[in-house]
Amino acid sequence: MATIKDIAKLAGVSHGTVSNVLNKRGNVSVEKIEAVYQAAKQMGYQLNTQAQLLRTNKSHKIAILLPQLVSEKYAVFFNSLRQSIAHFPEVTYDLFLTDDLETTELELLQKIAAGGYKQVITVSCLNDANIYFDTLKLSPSQIAFIYRQPLNTQRFFTLDFAQAAEAICQQVAKTVGKLVGIFIGNSDYLNNQIFVNELQNRLLKYAPNKKNVVLCASDEESYKIAFDFFSMEQIPDIFIAQDIEKARYLTQASYFGSHNDCPPIFALSDNIPPVLKGLYYFPMNYAQLGLEVIDALMQDADEGEITANNAIYVRNQSDHLYTQTATVICEDKADINLNLLILPSPSTSALKKLLPHFYRQTGIKVNLAIHPYDEVYQILSQLHLHPYYDLLRIDMACFPWFAERILQPLDKIGNGLTDLLNNFSLPTQQKFSLVNNVAYAMPFDASAQLLFYRKDLFEDPILKRMYYEKTGNELTVPATFEEYDNVTQFFTEQHEEGQLNRPMGASTTLGSAGLIATEYLLRYYAKGGRLIGRNNIPRLAMPLAGEILEEYLQQLSITENIDNKWWSESVRQFEQGHLAMLIAYMNLFNDVAHSNILPKTGFAPVPGSIPQLGGGVLGVSRYSQKSQYAEQFYRWLYSPMVMDHLILLGGNSNHQNFSHNQEISHRYPWMTLAYQEINKGIRESSVPNGKLFNLRQAEIIIGQGITNVVNNIMTIDETIDYINQRLLIDTQGER
Repeated sequence: MATIKDIAKLAGVSHGTVSNVLNKRGNVSVEKIEAVYQAAKQMGYQLNTQAQLLRTNKSHKIAILLPQLVSEKYAVFFNSLRQSIAHFPEVTYDLFLTDDLETTELELLQKIAAGGYKQVITVSCLNDANIYFDTLKLSPSQIAFIYRQPLNTQRFFTLDFAQAAEAICQQVAKTVGKLVGIFIGNSDYLNNQIFVNELQNRLLKYAPNKKNVVLCASDEESYKIAFDFFSMEQIPDIFIAQDIEKARYLTQASYFGSHNDCPPIFALSDNIPPVLKGLYYFPMNYAQLGLEVIDALMQDADEGEITANNAIYVRNQSDHLYTQTATVICEDKADINLNLLILPSPSTSALKKLLPHFYRQTGIKVNLAIHPYDEVYQILSQLHLHPYYDLLRIDMACFPWFAERILQPLDKIGNGLTDLLNNFSLPTQQKFSLVNNVAYAMPFDASAQLLFYRKDLFEDPILKRMYYEKTGNELTVPATFEEYDNVTQFFTEQHEEGQLNRPMGASTTLGSAGLIATEYLLRYYAKGGRLIGRNNIPRLAMPLAGEILEEYLQQLSITENIDNKWWSESVRQFEQGHLAMLIAYMNLFNDVAHSNILPKTGFAPVPGSIPQLGGGVLGVSRYSQKSQYAEQFYRWLYSPMVMDHLILLGGNSNHQNFSHNQEISHRYPWMTLAYQEINKGIRESSVPNGKLFNLRQAEIIIGQGITNVVNNIMTIDETIDYINQRLLIDTQGER
């Protein structure tokens, strides 16, 4: 095997230079970095990451002890740990399985004590945490006990079993039956004790007429013990199981050990449980628990002792239970249709896949009329010519302009729908629902701009060194547009056609006046500009507007100019690795999550941290005579379960319940940031005094004006004056 000395000789550099390059330290030129990497590759040298970390004193090893990985509560938790640790390049881990045997766990502790681990995460079957402290000689703050809390534990993490018990017992109280069978794990462990105690207390509160019987079993004994319920003199009418495995064992025990069908089962499960009749699942956020543990340990890795009995209980943001809901079929179902006008998007594609479920539940067929953005706008502008549409997806930029003229208020639809708005933040309601304090629509695919970038490029040592030599600055994700343009220019200058590690810096979309205006206004807002001034008249403020326009024109020469009427081509270019950075609305970006570029994709707030809002709303046409059917559709679509699956299928929403679903956070890691950005984003579609103006028309005017400068028809000053005159005249008046 090649040695460092061999590489140094082939590369024509010193031994120390090779060491500095492989350990990513020292002031080494681009030429020498490239020479070392080329020599190492040529000689088949494989860098030992762990040895590298040890040599640079950056080794940070975590030991993870779990009973096994068969049970969902451990498997999902571990997977989350694994994915979270991956965000910390200096951290490695080893997994140890104890099979819930004290002797095995004690033997493993001896191995861990000799292994140089800095932190430990454990689901322990021991009864005293001092065994860990004495054996491992680690600070108690660096040992995290999960689910179970032995004596003297100082750092404890678990889920909120009280929250789960509350939600389950409220539903159990509505079911028929007098005897509740509770099936939990070993009663010696705290998480099991808490769960059964909370269940019994809440059953007493919500269903005092019901009795309960409790059976405890370890994971290994659960299958056998499940049959004991069906050997009782009185078989329970309802079951509550602490995990999905115990629920499965109950169905098997019922099938083989009972003359009757299995009673209803309420169980704790993960975020995407099976949807079956008679099974009710409360989604426990096992994965979020893993994130919380890693975040806490990484934050406190170098800190001293912490307060004793420091316990963290991870709650779900949602209290809903998954189950198969009863169908409500209308007698004349063949004649019931709802016609929905909508534009093509990932959310539209996801909704299309879910509509068969709505038809099966209600007998109401939803017809999707999918038209391009401009055609949808034209139809909305003349909706009296299209009275056959019942539901309308309206872009949020023109929603306030249309709302009072073409939509029914939410409180007039069926028995009223304003209660559904409680699932959205107040800023979202204000931008995506309310017009002059009247709710006219529900947020559909509310979105905000984010900066997406290639992590592999920003972490590439050669590119980082090249950028430093060129600018004197570190290559980092840009936080301002000055930094953004500098980074864009750098990547574009290094661009090599067909080389994925040398893409263009960024893109500019020039095929639509509205898109041009959006990209210009993002820069304008970043510098403090506003479209609506103090006198409530839309205009671009000079001299700032001219300065931003000059910046915009300069960046055209360093970006990939795309002549397309939508951002889809820019997203495709990024997805294929042809762009280093992309500013995009996240509702247009979700499809990238299913591509090979996802592991390389990073995300951050847009430069300037003032994103524009995008996406649209869902309203009911004033011409529709199917208000009661529309209400059914809304209540189906905005139910937590359907909204979860809309997002999992690539759609988009900032419905507050999505954040409880760790599968969503895993598939679309930018969703949490996007939710925050939506709450602070901007899109000036209405005037502070309540008067409305046509933002869609305003953006076309701005884009057309900018096009005049690009084509050398006007100067910058002439263009801003032209834009402001047209804004004053063409965006006001009757709607």
